[in-house]
Amino acid sequence: MVEKIKDIPDSPGIYIFRSKGKIIYVGKAKDLKKRLFSYFSSRSSEKAKKIVLEADKLEYIMVSNEREALLLEANLIYTHKPKFNVLLKDTRVYPYVTFTKDEFPYIEITHDKIPGAIGPFTSVNFLRTLLEIIQPILQIRNCNYDLLKVKRPCIEYGMKRCSAPCAGFISKAEYARRIDLAKSFFIGNSQELKKWIEERISVYSKMEMFESALRLKKMYEKLEWFLQDQGVELPESVSLDVIAIESGIAVLLKVRNGMMLAKLEFEINGNYDDFMKLYYGHEEEIVERIIVKKRFKGMAEWSKMLSTKVKIADDEIEKHLISIAYKNLQDRVKSAEFLNKSLKRLQSLLSLNAPPKFIEGIDISHTHGNLTVASVVTFEDGKPNKKFYRKYKLSNISKIDDFESMRQVVRRRYSKHPLPDLLLIDGGKGQVNAVKNALEEMHVDAKIVGLAKEDERIVFPDERSDLHLKMDDGALRILIAVRDESHRFATSYHYSLRDKEMIKSELDSIRGIGQKRKKALLKKFKSINGIKKAPFEDIKKVVGEKIAQKLVQDLGKI
Repeated sequence: MVEKIKDIPDSPGIYIFRSKGKIIYVGKAKDLKKRLFSYFSSRSSEKAKKIVLEADKLEYIMVSNEREALLLEANLIYTHKPKFNVLLKDTRVYPYVTFTKDEFPYIEITHDKIPGAIGPFTSVNFLRTLLEIIQPILQIRNCNYDLLKVKRPCIEYGMKRCSAPCAGFISKAEYARRIDLAKSFFIGNSQELKKWIEERISVYSKMEMFESALRLKKMYEKLEWFLQDQGVELPESVSLDVIAIESGIAVLLKVRNGMMLAKLEFEINGNYDDFMKLYYGHEEEIVERIIVKKRFKGMAEWSKMLSTKVKIADDEIEKHLISIAYKNLQDRVKSAEFLNKSLKRLQSLLSLNAPPKFIEGIDISHTHGNLTVASVVTFEDGKPNKKFYRKYKLSNISKIDDFESMRQVVRRRYSKHPLPDLLLIDGGKGQVNAVKNALEEMHVDAKIVGLAKEDERIVFPDERSDLHLKMDDGALRILIAVRDESHRFATSYHYSLRDKEMIKSELDSIRGIGQKRKKALLKKFKSINGIKKAPFEDIKKVVGEKIAQKLVQDLGKI
């Protein structure tokens, strides 16, 4: 995965980590290349290391500026709710805003669609940002105190964040008006609030209350920036698709309710009309518009068939979206051309009969010889094909023995599955020869090479000398990608087994935790650290209050 980053541009955009096809993290960056390299640095955070370990695919979408990246990131998080976007952990259900029934109401965030609730909103984080802007402007109280029991204003009033209805510093009518302005804003009408702020600024200026006028002016500017139209946030709530096709590659941007939600890429043997048949023949969702760069044969017929306007980009927003689609398309085409050249170079360097369509990589993982596992990953046409991935728990290996581990996984794999065009072993001459001997015993012949980690040299199973290539050589980079993926897949499997063993052994020391409770805790929290970090209420739901109290107490000593 780290090798792919060298091809990523140093432009603003968002990046997506996937695991088994599912998005697990979405991030934004001013410089995609620089930001993504930081994930593989020795100084990366624990969270970054966990994301890289679990992820098996990295994608990115380029945009024009940081603000577009910010909004696109929010849109994708809103749609997919990735597990590692921790600020959104409480968004199992989209959040709503409610106004309490008090004489002087305050605003609450809820996940329940109760009568009078406004929403749903993008995310809890998005909603909290709105509240941070709105509350100081309107000075709506943010406490849930019984105002009859409050004797004097709190620090919020001194900071000019609250109008202090508890002390009678604002009339019920004026407070009610501000609540109405807040409700109007949350349902999408920002103009009333802007007008109210402008009026207040004017009043303060006339009364020579310049400090108050300046404070409101700064808040107004902050609100304006937040609401500013962006390239990935359309001024109208439309649903449309933007299509770019070139050199056998199609890029489709999905915009829903005014937000760009996804970038889809396809390899296609045909033109626009062929793509429409393949994609919209199965797509049930109806969009208002399908935007393309130029007219194509059958365009009018598709408009009638889909009851959707298929049109050439003509206004400023549509042209901007088309430019984003083509920017990503050109990057994808460039990558595809480089990949094809690299596969042909592999054919020449390794004396293969043809560019290798299928390359498989094998790696071994263990902890001092314990819990030895192996992985086999498959790359098709230079890209991972996860449906062929396999993992193996190796038996009768109680000490460090990579050679026997390699022989065992090769016998198990290729007694049931066909050999690839090229088999890559993570290791040097010893590992390669072990695999060669195992295949000879099975009376099968395969093209085998090894990749020695210390200097990334290619090792052969015959008299050929080791091959040293430059690090930017496309052929070497394909092999490194296969090796890194096999290593990631083996390591993640080993860690999962090791964590299960650790949690079982550590939980065994706690009275009251039997097999049934161990299994339930492992399923819910995955690891000892997971239990330690979990809220007490969550643990109580799994094992009951009494055992939960003892569990938390005992784990504090581990």
